[in-house]
Amino acid sequence: KEAADIEIISEDDLSRDTVLIRVRGKLDLTCGFTATEISLAFKHLIEKVTCPYGTYTMEGGQVVILHKFLEPTFGKGWANADEEIKSQAEEDCIIVGPADENDTVESLWKHTLPPQQDDGFGSQNQKKNVERRDRLEFKLVWNLTNPACTQRTIGCAPIINYEKKAAKTISIPINVDALGIVDKNSLIKELPHVLKGCVARQLGDMAGSILAEMQLTKSVSTPKVHHFKSMDVPHVISIIYPKASEDDSYKEFRKNMHTSFMLPTDRPYFRRGAEICWGEPGDKKRKLENVHETIVEKHGVPGAVVATVQGKYAYHHYMQDNFNDDGWGCAYRSLQTLVSWLRMQGYTSATVPSHKEIQQTLIDIGDKEAKFLNSKQWIGSMEVGFVLETRCNIQSRYISVSSGADLATKAEELIQHFNTEGTPIMIGGGVYAHTILGVAYDEPTEKCSWLILDPHYTGSEDLKTIISKGWCGWKGPNFWSKSAFYNMCLPIKPKNVI
Repeated sequence: KEAADIEIISEDDLSRDTVLIRVRGKLDLTCGFTATEISLAFKHLIEKVTCPYGTYTMEGGQVVILHKFLEPTFGKGWANADEEIKSQAEEDCIIVGPADENDTVESLWKHTLPPQQDDGFGSQNQKKNVERRDRLEFKLVWNLTNPACTQRTIGCAPIINYEKKAAKTISIPINVDALGIVDKNSLIKELPHVLKGCVARQLGDMAGSILAEMQLTKSVSTPKVHHFKSMDVPHVISIIYPKASEDDSYKEFRKNMHTSFMLPTDRPYFRRGAEICWGEPGDKKRKLENVHETIVEKHGVPGAVVATVQGKYAYHHYMQDNFNDDGWGCAYRSLQTLVSWLRMQGYTSATVPSHKEIQQTLIDIGDKEAKFLNSKQWIGSMEVGFVLETRCNIQSRYISVSSGADLATKAEELIQHFNTEGTPIMIGGGVYAHTILGVAYDEPTEKCSWLILDPHYTGSEDLKTIISKGWCGWKGPNFWSKSAFYNMCLPIKPKNVI
């Protein structure tokens, strides 16, 4: 046997040279409540999505990819040639829209925006630049004008089997959310095999999930697809969990996943809270994640030891979610950022709380009176810790200084925190609240800089503005008030959780 050539590529190479395809669609599973009938029903669904009945429309609505069975040509009789007897019907790919079947997959990005409408001034001719994104979206739809047939049923008359008897049936929505990876230089005409293949494989996995749940619990629930992207794995991993299942019931399964991908077993990677939260294409209100990544080295402290937040978080700030908290909600927003980190790392399944939910939690535990609800009263680091403990079951420790001038004396403690816990830190006190994402400290010179995420930002989700205007950036000692006290809430991540 010849040795295979193996080339190791980086995550950046994978992202640059390939295109991640995402296909979504809604199907219906209605059948008898037996393993045999469920299996047959899924088999039928797989045949539907892989035959010409299944069609794939790309985001933007400009490109439709469909396929059809080629009409057989007339032969010369039974004794013609063996090649006329084929085990499968031949298929053809049809591209509807401005793209050509011999164009590359990479060229599809320019067609992902909806067609521009003519405003009377010729603006429809002004083409917008389309940036390459982390995925190319397709939607599975039915081509109702095509024959609803498969390769095995083409040319066959329909057969109806009617049997009247008492039986238990199920009806479950099947929400397809399948992924595929293609070389960016692949031809568009090769895409149907990827689209059909990833959907068919996922339907097979869903069938296995439902049948396993049926065997264990004697009931079934909707299978839900979850996509995970760990910073320790260069590609997306998809897992199907039954909707009715609890995270703890899949602990052994997750252990096996950790082993398969050589991941540490002291932290969660595949809990539902850690799934990727992809917004809809073109969603400009989707919260930005890890906005600090491009400026980690710009701390301005020569020879410094640098430690920053580990993992992912979402940037929560003033005026988001159509809620005006300008002037009073900074600590609430910092708390939301902390909860988003806990969710994205899988340490909690609790949702990111609204301002009202935060206030209600503090009332429920007796920290605040009933009149606190719907008020504009500030909260501090202790209240942030109370909410984390009550809603997320997360403990915190606290660091206090009597003056902003003393914060540098706590730099080594913060470095230790980021290296061991990795959680973002909420800081408040006599002035506005902020979120600390990192610290740079040079012990010989005692120079220190803090990486600050500012919740007081009121603009849109524009990363360039946020970085250039310093809403996320390194701040020196003068950033802190010498006449104000500060309290910090440092969340402690649970240990040995999978």
